[in-house]
Amino acid sequence: MKSIILTTFIALLLSGCGSIGAYTDAQAETKVNFSEYSKISNDYVPRKTHLKVAETGLVSGSTLLYSANGNSASFQQDLGSLNVTYPLWVNETEIDDVEFAIESFRKWQEQRQPQHYLGGHPVNEYVSEWMNGVTFKFGLFSDKQGTPFLSVCYEFTELEKCTFTYMIDEQSVELLSNDLNKFKSNDFKHLQPSD
Repeated sequence: MKSIILTTFIALLLSGCGSIGAYTDAQAETKVNFSEYSKISNDYVPRKTHLKVAETGLVSGSTLLYSANGNSASFQQDLGSLNVTYPLWVNETEIDDVEFAIESFRKWQEQRQPQHYLGGHPVNEYVSEWMNGVTFKFGLFSDKQGTPFLSVCYEFTELEKCTFTYMIDEQSVELLSNDLNKFKSNDFKHLQPSD
C-alpha cells in the first residue's frame, strides 16, 4: 500500500499538481536515460527521461526535475513488479553534489584497470531541497559484464534504505553533465511554461 501511495505522490509532484506553493515549470529537452534492471533480459534497460525546470515558493532557485517511467521489481517484493517513476531532482544548490558524483565516476573510468563494484561503491549523497526527507545517494556500480554505471538510490530519510535504485550509463553521465552546464549558464531560463 505504501508503494502505491508513494508512486502516486511522486507522479503528482512531478506533474506539478502537489500543494507546493506558487509553482511554475517548463519542459526542457534532455537525452539522459536512466537504466533499470530487467529480469527478462538479465540486463540493464534504458528508460527515456523527461525533464522540467521548476520553481516553487517553498524552495529557493530553480530545480531540474528528471523523471523516467519504469517497472521496479524490488520496489516492494511481495507485490511483484510495479510501475514507478524514477526521479532525480537537482536544485541550483545541489549541482556541486551531482558534479562530484560525476567526477568520481570519470576518475574511476580513467583508471588503467577500473575496479569492479558488483555491490556498488558509495561516492556522494544529498538531501533534496525539492522534497526534504528524500535523499539521493550516488555510487559506482559494475554489472556482471563489467559495464560501468553511476547508481542512484532514492531514499526516504526516515526509512534509511533505498526505495529503489536505478543506473545511469556512461553516455548518460556525460549528457547529465552537459545538462548541468546548461543549467549553470542559465540556458534553461528562456523555456516556455508547461501547459
